[in-house]
Order: sequence, then structure tokens, then C-alpha cells
Amino acid sequence: MNDLNQTHSLSISYHQITVYAGSDTPPVIDWTDDDILQGFATGDQGVSFEGVNNGQAFVIVTLNENEPPASVDRVITVPFTHSSDQVHITSVMAQVLSFSIPKGDYQLTCYTSHQPDQDLYYFDFQTV
Repeated sequence: MNDLNQTHSLSISYHQITVYAGSDTPPVIDWTDDDILQGFATGDQGVSFEGVNNGQAFVIVTLNENEPPASVDRVITVPFTHSSDQVHITSVMAQVLSFSIPKGDYQLTCYTSHQPDQDLYYFDFQTV
């Protein structure tokens, strides 16, 4: 279990980061041309966000944070519902980061910030 509001390292591959609930196995999410243009694709119990670069990145997960990060290059907000006590974040062939997020309905916002050495992905779950 990973702590909220802490920086975690994640290896990004295939330019995507998947956020999902339920089992430890990430859902298969097919990207359409429209999904590529909007920067995310949704699937059963999950959503994949476009990763800016392949390689090591930083991930921060927050719950009901009222202040967005100071510097962001892209913001995407999607509805996210889950019935598990765990939310997982991973990329293709990467380790799985797990976070304790209560069951419920959320607005999930992915803030992307390009950093000189590694990109930062900041995921905030806002209760609806």
C-alpha cells in the first residue's frame, strides 16, 4: 500500500498510465483515434491517460485536495466510480502502485507537469 500525498516512482511505457479499481490485473483499454486526440481512454473499471514520455516518472495521489499543483502543462478530469477499497495505478509492464481510496463516485483529475529530469503525474480524487 502506498501513501497518499507522497511522491512515488513509476516506469511509463507505451505512453500510457492506467488508473483502475478492483483486481490487481489492469483492464485492457483500447484507444480510438478520438481517445488519442483527447488524451485519455476509458474502459471497464478504469481509465488510461496519455503519458508524455516513456521512462521514469513521479506519481502523486491525493484525495479531495483543494489546491491544484503549482505548475501544470495539462489537466484532464473524468468521472471515476469504484466499489473496492483500493485504486491501482500502473503502466504497461510496470509495477502496480496501490492506494487506499474509499469506495464511491469521484471526479478524477490528472495533472501533468513536465519536469527537467522526470515528468510528474498528479492524480486527485474529488468526492462527488
